[in-house]
Amino acid sequence: MEYDNTNTGAVWQAPNAKLVGTGTLNNDGTENRICIVKEQQKDGKDVRDIYIKVGRMWDNDNTKENAPALTGTIDLSSGGKRVAAWIKTTDNGSMLSLNISEKQVDNDLSEDDIPF
Repeated sequence: MEYDNTNTGAVWQAPNAKLVGTGTLNNDGTENRICIVKEQQKDGKDVRDIYIKVGRMWDNDNTKENAPALTGTIDLSSGGKRVAAWIKTTDNGSMLSLNISEKQVDNDLSEDDIPF
């Protein structure tokens, strides 16, 4: 059976990658937050990849066992989603294990808090 990696991801430490900087890039009137990362290819040539911000994560205050270390939101072509990350240690070093899911609804709202 093939592994299903739908709505998951992994982020590994990249010892050969260096953050060059962060900033903005305006494309046809739309302002985008970007960062540029410098990395060396196998042939020894340097490349700089440009990344556009798609989301943001914060430290998770939830102390429950198995709760993610980080949570946040992400805007993809499929719409706004929740992103969660767990810090894991493997034989290859530390990494973030990511999971994308539907945004969670705050069940603590009363009818008086709903604006309609």
